Amino acid sequence: MDQPRARDIAKDGAEQAGKTVNEAAERVGEQVESTLDQGKAVVEDLANRASETGRQAVNRAGEFIEGVAPQAKQVASNLYEQGSQSGEYVRQAVAQQPVTALLIAGAIGYALGYLMHRH
Repeated sequence: MDQPRARDIAKDGAEQAGKTVNEAAERVGEQVESTLDQGKAVVEDLANRASETGRQAVNRAGEFIEGVAPQAKQVASNLYEQGSQSGEYVRQAVAQQPVTALLIAGAIGYALGYLMHRH
């Protein structure tokens, strides 16, 4: 075989190999692009789901607070009323028995002072 013919065969083989490599690269590129698009769609879906879950959690928390607020207001009102009644009871007891009230207050003061002094 002569050299020009060998060069032509080698050149044709190299061109054919180049075409094959280019075609394979294009196919791989298309597959990679498709996979990336699918991955992008999955990530977007996850982000949308997370966002929706967050919105639902905020809505539920708001509903819970709206439901609890009136109850908390009622409890606070009841405590205030009981505190007022207790204060009135103590005022009446002190007015009726001032010496007993003074002895009780002294005993409480002494007990608190003793406990504080120990620590």
